[in-house]
This record gives sequence, structure tokens and C-alpha cells, in this order.
Amino acid sequence: MKRGKVVIIPSEEQMLIDEFEQDILEGEYHTKGYQDFADDNNLGLKFRDDESHRAALSIAELGHFNYKTEDDIGVLAFYLPSEVTDRQLEYFRSHKEDYASYKIIGAYIFRKIDDTIYVDEVYGLEEIEKQIVKRNRKEEKDHVR
Repeated sequence: MKRGKVVIIPSEEQMLIDEFEQDILEGEYHTKGYQDFADDNNLGLKFRDDESHRAALSIAELGHFNYKTEDDIGVLAFYLPSEVTDRQLEYFRSHKEDYASYKIIGAYIFRKIDDTIYVDEVYGLEEIEKQIVKRNRKEEKDHVR
């Protein structure tokens, strides 16, 4: 029986592959999906079974938008990279109706300032979309004088 899933939308600036999606079955950890993605793409990352949160943040740190679901309890958790690509924004928007069926929706937002890593949390689809759009326009704002 399906427990949930892991979905990763790679940064097209780093990988020319489509989204990665893997169902997580009862008795499996979400880490399995993140580890399979890392192994398939030779990222050199290794995660223990109980490190799904760390694994998701590590993937976001590399620039890859990702999320995981716990379908039986209606939880959807996004992991946003510090910069969101156009493809990642488009993917989010095209699947937004699907996300609305979850009861609890949150996002962990990866930020790195100097060598310090920060993780912010936001809740609700509208707030998460605002953060995605903000991160998508980061480069544009950096160039405005």
C-alpha cells in the first residue's frame, strides 16, 4: 500500500532531466526516494533511513525544488531552494490544484548567508507560492538599479 511520495523538480541549470517522482510504500522511508535520486544522478550523497528531512533539505540546497507527502494523514511538505527556476515555478503552478487536497501544507525554505544555513517555515499554498515567486525573481531584483 502506498504511504506517500517524493517528487523532485531538478534545476534545469544543473540537470537536463524531467521531474523525479517515486511512490513510498508502507514500511519504507521517504529517504528512499531522495537516496534513489541522489544515486541515479551521481550526487555523492548518503542518507540514513531516519534522515528524510535532512535529505530533502540537502536536495534543496543543491537547487532542486522538492516535496514529500504522507497521504494517510494528509500532509504535504515542500522544500524550496534559495533560487527557484522558471521550470520549478511552472511545475508548482500546474500542480497547485492537486496540492489543495492536503489538510496540512507547509514549506521549508533553504537560505544560506555566508556559510550559515537557515531554514524558514511557511504554511498554506498561497504563502508558499509567494515565496516561490519571490525566489524565482531573485536574479531580476539583483540586477535592478
